[in-house]
Amino acid sequence: MRKINLRNIIPVLGIVFFYACSPKNIQKVQSVSDSISKQEAKQEAEYVAKMLKFHNKLNVDSLLNSYNSRINIEEDLIIPLDTMMDEDSSRVVVIGKFINEKDVFALDIYGTWSKQKIDFYRFDGSWQKLKSDTYDEDVINFSFENFNNDKDSEILLLGGANMNGNRLNSIYKYDSNNNQFVKACSLFATELSYDSISNLLHYQYFGSWYMDEIQAIYKWNNKRIIPVKEVRKSLKIQKLSNVGNFNSNTLISYYENPTQDKDTLVLKFKKTYNEKNKKLYDLWENFFEDK
Repeated sequence: MRKINLRNIIPVLGIVFFYACSPKNIQKVQSVSDSISKQEAKQEAEYVAKMLKFHNKLNVDSLLNSYNSRINIEEDLIIPLDTMMDEDSSRVVVIGKFINEKDVFALDIYGTWSKQKIDFYRFDGSWQKLKSDTYDEDVINFSFENFNNDKDSEILLLGGANMNGNRLNSIYKYDSNNNQFVKACSLFATELSYDSISNLLHYQYFGSWYMDEIQAIYKWNNKRIIPVKEVRKSLKIQKLSNVGNFNSNTLISYYENPTQDKDTLVLKFKKTYNEKNKKLYDLWENFFEDK
């Protein structure tokens, strides 16, 4: 088995699951369409159950236990298990000290493109499963990074990008006091940037012409990430003819977190956006400069 040191490379691995199921001769009649939708849902549920059964046959416990004798390894072990037997399924297992320098953890990702499961383990004489989480989409990348300038790294899972370039960003934090993994955040974003010195996250979402444009600042609060402030631009009336006309058809809304210790934002004002209004213009254009 080839060893791969995550700290010497950009720690991004792709796990892509492809699955297609489309009934033939779809009718435009609503009743027939509803029947087809139910059939597709049933087929997909059967497929997911089949994949999970296939995963159980692989027996992750035996796989992890086979590395007990090598538990003092300094390098991380990445074990990709690609398509086996004629099944459209893939699986990646990571074993190593990827959170800190003393504890050995394991990460197991498996499922189909539409539903995946992530299991988190820690070795303490024997393997303990600390957490399981389910995603209703494909997780295509993951990495281990220190986002808040403490002694531990966090786990970042990235979903697949949609047609507008937006994707799910999920960060998991190890809580050593309770020996548990905590989901620090799960944000659907166009771009998410991190500042480990200030412990701030800069969030941007630009979905499509009819969706709100959002910019927000988040901060670490204990093991979780909470919003500090947020600004939104939205169309008063959702018409294509309004796109790009900021002087009369766009609203700007500004929110703040009043307590700074809970996941709560309160609307401070909502106004018509006008680029000639310097305060509103600067609020949007220079949002991340004024912390």
